[in-house]
Amino acid sequence: MADNIDVRVSVSLDPENLRLDEGYNDETAQFVGSVVNAFNDAYVTLGKVHDLRELWLANPAVTKEGAVVIVAKEAEKHRDRVLGRFDKAARDLAANIEHTEKQLMEPLREQAGLGSLNGEVRAYVRGLQRKEREAFMRQAFEQGDEATLLAILGAQSFLSGLTKLDQDYFLREYHTQKRPDLVRRLDVMRKFEKRLHAAAPILRAQFAKAIGEQPGVVAHLQRANEQALAALKIEPTA
Repeated sequence: MADNIDVRVSVSLDPENLRLDEGYNDETAQFVGSVVNAFNDAYVTLGKVHDLRELWLANPAVTKEGAVVIVAKEAEKHRDRVLGRFDKAARDLAANIEHTEKQLMEPLREQAGLGSLNGEVRAYVRGLQRKEREAFMRQAFEQGDEATLLAILGAQSFLSGLTKLDQDYFLREYHTQKRPDLVRRLDVMRKFEKRLHAAAPILRAQFAKAIGEQPGVVAHLQRANEQALAALKIEPTA
């Protein structure tokens, strides 16, 4: 963890926590960089909003409620900007995940669809009992039987009598052996995707904390302030 921790901001938004993730390294950083940058922007921005609030609370020319109105106007603008950046990071990450999954699966699907022999392999495996099927798959891995593994793992699970859970397990084992770089990339992207989605409600709550009041109270103060400002507009009489 970095030395310059802002204790006023939730540790859940600290980008250093992402950089310390087991899967984050020079190899995977480029694929989750938009997420780390979004967290960093949120963390720094919230710190600045806290600074702004402290400055206005120390201003004897305004009341506490007046400070909330002033700070909220600036904070809400940056909150919307940061949330927009989180949304963009989520879209970019989803696209990267989809592309990586395609890289992993396309070769298997292409091979699984070739010739009638692959269908016969799947039919044979489908006819086995579950324990026999698991032993057959394990043997295929041990023997490096690429043709058999491609025939089974490149097609829908039910064609070989596998459950979706079983196929996902064997697929991960296959990909880890053949493309460990893509598996590592996919793992870290999926973890960062969960962190990104979990951060949205935290982010909103943290902005409310930095402003000093909940959104409903802020809205009430803003309406009262607008009414007071409108009353200052005195129209000249004839």
